Amino acid sequence: MLVAVRDLTDAARRFETAYGLRALEGGRHPGVGTANMIVPLGSAYLELIAVVDPEQARQAPTGRRIMRAVEEGRTFATWAVRTDDLDGLREHLAAAGLDLPPPLAGARERPDGVTLRWRAQLLGSPETPGILPFVIEWRVPPDEHPGAAPVRHASGARAIRAVRLGDPDPAPAAARLRALLGDLPVAVERAAASGVEAVEVETTQGVVTIA
Repeated sequence: MLVAVRDLTDAARRFETAYGLRALEGGRHPGVGTANMIVPLGSAYLELIAVVDPEQARQAPTGRRIMRAVEEGRTFATWAVRTDDLDGLREHLAAAGLDLPPPLAGARERPDGVTLRWRAQLLGSPETPGILPFVIEWRVPPDEHPGAAPVRHASGARAIRAVRLGDPDPAPAAARLRALLGDLPVAVERAAASGVEAVEVETTQGVVTIA
């Protein structure tokens, strides 16, 4: 879940104060012009992401996506689903009629010097908000996945409960999402524009909604 922010330090402070969620320093994305902080939540995580090099960001799809989300005042730039077999999923998506660009190789270096690597598959235009996620295949050991980082949240947060998506025509949008990616813990509701509306996080104090 990519939360587009102007300033990482300010955003991390706000998430801890408002939601009881602690963000850990992530790192810069080489060639993309962005940097992040991570809110670990077990098998998933929230990613606070900001543009740190505007010139470089304008040349990269992810960088442009973050810049646009910040300019438009949207909390979420996009969201992601994880796969352990990106090539197999690409075959399924192509058979379903999706015109796919090549996968993108990604990497960033953590503060401790460990380099995390992944492949990502865009399903829709990075220039246009929508309910389709991007797909990520992590190429790291399980204990190095960002969601697995040891952290104690003040709220006792432990997992993402659900993702709430919005679309002007929710029923066919939900059907298409299900046909492409199967059953996911998401709900599609009516909204003026297509994209991520909110994320629900399970905590020891109840469900926290970030919108």
